[in-house]
Amino acid sequence: MSDIGPRLLSRKFWTKHQDRCISTVERALVLLRQTDNLPESEVDLNRLLHFCLLRASRELFPKNEIAPSTECNNQPDPDDETRMKREQKRPDFQWIFLDRYETDPLRSSRQFVVECKRIGTALRTDWMFNKNYTNHGIERFRETEWAYAKGAASGAMVGYWQSMDADDVLAEVHQEVRAKSFPDLVVLGTWKLADVSRLEHSFERPFQVSPFRLHHLWIDLRPDSLG
Repeated sequence: MSDIGPRLLSRKFWTKHQDRCISTVERALVLLRQTDNLPESEVDLNRLLHFCLLRASRELFPKNEIAPSTECNNQPDPDDETRMKREQKRPDFQWIFLDRYETDPLRSSRQFVVECKRIGTALRTDWMFNKNYTNHGIERFRETEWAYAKGAASGAMVGYWQSMDADDVLAEVHQEVRAKSFPDLVVLGTWKLADVSRLEHSFERPFQVSPFRLHHLWIDLRPDSLG
């Protein structure tokens, strides 16, 4: 019996949940931006974003019973015969779903993973935000040791945009992206000042699922835009 039907339903299942996660993140970032006295550090911003994600989820999808998990370890993958280093790694956020259309129960767990990084002017010569966005963000979805969103067709990055013009930030991100043989990020539409801008790109990975689509949501937190 052909399994084209279940595969198609599984893809539709993933697309539905991916879109719901992205919508929730986008709304949560707007709520984050409306918060008074925003901190600058990634850890503190992530903590606030966690609560904004809960508010956004209740607002947009009140019947949804799956909450985002913060700093939850990567889940085991059936392709790994033993416990791997990736299982010790903790993405910033992830939603874990059970795909009822997957015919193999061991592969039925689906995780939509979100990693967050600050972008803008570097505060130290040894910690360059726009460079780190690739090396400590995008790379984690491709490197075997991290393998964020392994087994998933897509994931997301959040950019806490704290300074610099948009085109200048993107130029610096692209410099490192190209050095690491990733495709350029494509801006969807135009830059949205004082709001969330969307970008995306796709790339190959040394494990399944590949190619992989990475969505980027940059929230403008620059002091001048906060008003």
